[in-house]
Amino acid sequence: MTMTDTSLGPKGLTIEQQKEIAEMQAKSVNERYKPRITTQTSLYIGELAPDIDEEKLKAHFDNVKHVQIYRDSVSNENLGYARIDFYTHKDCSAAFENLNNSKIDGIDYRLMISDRDTAKRVSGTGNIIIKNLHPGVDNKSLYDTFSRWGNVTSCRVINKLTGGTVKGYGYVNYDTYAAAERAVALVNGKMLFGIEVHATHQIPKHERELTSTHNENRFTNVYVKNLSIDVTEQDLNQLFSTMGSVSSILIQRDDQQKSKGFGFVNFELPDDAERAVNELHDTEFFGKKLFVTRAQKRSEREDELKRHSSTSRHTGVNLYIKNLADNVTDEMLVERFSTFGTITSAKIMREEKTGASKGFGFVCFSSSEEASKAVTGMNGQSICSKSIYVALAQRKEDRRHFLETQISQKSK
Repeated sequence: MTMTDTSLGPKGLTIEQQKEIAEMQAKSVNERYKPRITTQTSLYIGELAPDIDEEKLKAHFDNVKHVQIYRDSVSNENLGYARIDFYTHKDCSAAFENLNNSKIDGIDYRLMISDRDTAKRVSGTGNIIIKNLHPGVDNKSLYDTFSRWGNVTSCRVINKLTGGTVKGYGYVNYDTYAAAERAVALVNGKMLFGIEVHATHQIPKHERELTSTHNENRFTNVYVKNLSIDVTEQDLNQLFSTMGSVSSILIQRDDQQKSKGFGFVNFELPDDAERAVNELHDTEFFGKKLFVTRAQKRSEREDELKRHSSTSRHTGVNLYIKNLADNVTDEMLVERFSTFGTITSAKIMREEKTGASKGFGFVCFSSSEEASKAVTGMNGQSICSKSIYVALAQRKEDRRHFLETQISQKSK
């Protein structure tokens, strides 16, 4: 394999770093795993320029059967990615192997294998993230480096400017967990292009959300109210320190330094704070029963008040409509439901990216009486040849309580 200047790697690397990439690319000719596209005949292509059209993509690739560029449903603008269907899996494999991370009109694009195994895509078991990359590393050099340890189905470098310094990180997606595990073991903590990099398995989104929720539920600050006006900080410290080490205590007071009947106790450890809430809430202290709970941030209190206000305002007047045809619009809902009263809002829920209808929506009336009439009059009626379902919209906690009650009754 003859190395050209461009094959030595991206600009911005030193001669030594470019030679390192060149050596890896030379080794990859024999060592790199070949993508095993056995049945797939389709590729996804990303990072497309806004003016790319189907004809230009067909001209760039060989043996293309069909090209679909994904566009905004309203503006028809190119969303930056497309699907390319080939006649055979060999054509597909050759395109991925030979044209990945090349250019169209001078702009880099990125190819991804179309994996129809939804469970595999969602689990993300073969995905890793590499942090602290040299700012000169691009998609091609990342692919050439990591394809030595397994079949790379997709990879992407992201550079961010932070505090005047470019911070680089990237994602590499393998077709198996074993390949991802091998890459993490061999790369994490090693020098790559003159910089020590960190490689770890990418945590799936649902697990990140669970972890985030868990961390949000951890707290050290406790809110205490219904305090007797005679209670002092020393008294609170004597009580709450039995639960664990207390770092600070504050009782809210007025201008005359009289207690307002509430305050805060901050623990050093979350477990101690949780224990205090569980064991001291509703206990008698100086002749009054204490109210003890997790202290909320101001933003949390404001969000809760907004939710409560919104829910109270729409209770009994907001309708949930499902089984809607794809072509039903907000205006059509208003037209059909306005015969039952004054409508304050009507909205069909749509996909964020495509704008396609999700098949359900909401209609809000000015009074509960009008909403009840609409439920009776419209449930089971046809809109655009589909029979719709209409019911009063419920809060999430109300739906959960209703379902739990039904399950409990069925089990008896």
